[in-house]
Parts: sequence; structure tokens; C-alpha cells
Amino acid sequence: MKALLATHFFGIAILCTYGVIDQVNALAKSKPKTKAVRSAGGAGFGTTKKTNFIHTTDTGEESEKLLKFLKAQKAKGLENVDIGFHQETGRRGLFCTSKIKKGQKFCQIPSACALALADPSKNGEDAPTPAHRGANLLEMYMKNEEASKLWSPYLDTLPTQDSSLFDRTPDFFIDDDLALLEFPRLINRAKERKKEIAEVAAQRSLTEEELQFATWLTTSRQFRLYIPAPASEEDDIMPDEDEKGQIISKGGEKKALYVMVPFIDIANHSSDQPNCRMTLIDPEKDDAWFALEATRPIAAGKELVIAYGNGLESSVELLQNYGFVPSGNKIDTMMLKKGGDDIISSLDGWTTTLEEDKTMAAMCEDDPVLQKILKFRIQIKESYDN
Repeated sequence: MKALLATHFFGIAILCTYGVIDQVNALAKSKPKTKAVRSAGGAGFGTTKKTNFIHTTDTGEESEKLLKFLKAQKAKGLENVDIGFHQETGRRGLFCTSKIKKGQKFCQIPSACALALADPSKNGEDAPTPAHRGANLLEMYMKNEEASKLWSPYLDTLPTQDSSLFDRTPDFFIDDDLALLEFPRLINRAKERKKEIAEVAAQRSLTEEELQFATWLTTSRQFRLYIPAPASEEDDIMPDEDEKGQIISKGGEKKALYVMVPFIDIANHSSDQPNCRMTLIDPEKDDAWFALEATRPIAAGKELVIAYGNGLESSVELLQNYGFVPSGNKIDTMMLKKGGDDIISSLDGWTTTLEEDKTMAAMCEDDPVLQKILKFRIQIKESYDN
């Protein structure tokens, strides 16, 4: 795994060559091509049957520059995937443009394009908390003039605080709203993150506001790699995976290293029915790849969805790290059955009933924070005894 621990594994040295920068800049200046969205239709004389696509392709300037940047770095399989907007929900995501077989690695991004959120040579020890990783994103990339220019095709696609893509996490809630969550585990974790952000901001001469948002950017888009301790040549260590096969690694003492992977991080989440996963190809080589791999057959036109985190995230983790609450998350039932001092063990422990929460949710549709709080309460309450 020496290559995985080397800084150039994440492209800092590779992308800094003048040839690559010139190539990217030249491509970015070329006229973007508008990509038509295929739609449903019957087969006529001399035609083939069209696929029913549920999205509208994102042909915006920022997405086009990102694609040109990735093509310049020899990304593979981009033609299999569209960045687009779901025609019913308006949600931005990745959509399959062709039929994909189970096990197929249909989209591969060079490791040179990934942004490490810590020094790889330190096994992630210099970024022990989400706040540290947010600070590293700011200092290593966004506030670094050379790096920000180099990675601008990716950085420019990230949400801003006034973007519709920004899903507020509980650490953005005021204290009164935070208390309305009622669930001790989530409230405690939100308060702990607020404290970490304040402490790291003071240590690194950053404002709490900018670090809070950078922390949201990293936690909502990062992928976790497991870096094992070096093994002796006599050890017979075979590759393994995490709980959901999300990342390939090797045996030994594992340490977490977090990276942001352009393009792949646009994929949305599914708690129960992900159809692909992010995996790592050839982690011991300098030219390693981050890939989307199909976990089941995927028909053309379908949205590509992955399981965020380790694939076993309850609504506590999903709301805390990503800012949303999915419906019907079976992991919530497992969490409640496992219990703990910071868990409300039964419906009797809440101040309102499930029906009262549903009634309130219908009455406050114009308050996004309260809607999110009530959606969390409803989801947890519906998970008891399921």
C-alpha cells in the first residue's frame, strides 16, 4: 500500500505538471457540446426503441468543465453516466445512459483527481474530526491559490450556502430547534460538532461560519478509505471489504483516510436499494482508480444510487452528516433495538404522538428546518416494533 500512502497518489504531483494544466485549460475553453436527453418513444420504421429516461441532462457550464477536466485525466466510462436532474423531483444526481451488468465497473475516476482531506503519509492522524477535515479542505485547496485554480473544475461544482443543494445539518440549527429533535444521540452529536468547529476555527484562524460550511461539504461528500498497517512479506493477507463492500482494503490495523472524489460524489443515497457502490481498483499502484461498480443489473435510464457511509447509517448519522432523512430506513429499527443511554427506547418517551407530528408537518410546509425535524421524528417513531 505504499502508493496509497504517497501524496502523489491523490494527484498533487501529477496534476501540477504544466502539460496537464495546459491540456485542461484548453479543453475548458472549447465550446461545450449540448447533450440531448433521450425520451420514451415507440420504435418506427428504420428506428430502434428509445429508452425512457427520467432525467434532464445537466449541460451547465460547471458540469461541462468538470467532465472536460476528468476526460483530460483519462477518466473511463463517463459516457455510461449522465449528470442530470430528476424530472419529477428536480434532484440532481447521476443517471445510467446504457444497460449495466451486475459487477461491472462502469465509471472509473483516476486517483490523481481525488482530494485527500489529510496528509496520506500520516494515516489520517492529522485530521481526527470532521472539523479538521473541513479546515484542511479550506487550507489545502480553497484558500491555496495554486490548488484552487488547479481543482477549480471540481471545486466550482460544489454547493454554496445559498444553493438549493445545501441540506442543513443539525449543527446549523439554533438551540431551540435542536431541542425539538428530542433524540439525545443526535442532539449530543450536533453539540459536539459545534464545539469541535469552534475549537478548530480558533486554532486555525478561520471563522466559525466558513469552517462550519466546509465541514458540511466534507462530511456530505467524503469517502472513507481504510489504510492498513504495513504487513510482513510472510503474512498471507487477502483483500477484504467493509460491511457493504464499499471500499476494498487489506488486513492489518486499519486507519481511516478521507477523500473527495469528483463526479462519483454526485451520486445520491439509498438506504435500502442502492444499485452501485464506490470501490477502489489497484490500490497498490500509482495509477489506482475510484470506480462505480454495479451491485445488481441496472437498466438504461435508471438513477445511480449508493449507500452513504458504511452502508449501515441510521437516520441519526444521515441527518447529522448529510442533512436529510430518508423514508423507510430499516437501520433505524436496528438502532432502536440495540438501545443505549442516548436512545429514546419507546414511543412513550416522546412529548408528542406520531399522529401529532404528522399533523404539524402538514401545517408547516413553509418552514424547511421544522419540516426536517418533524420528518426525523416521524421516521424514528415509525421504526419502533417494525
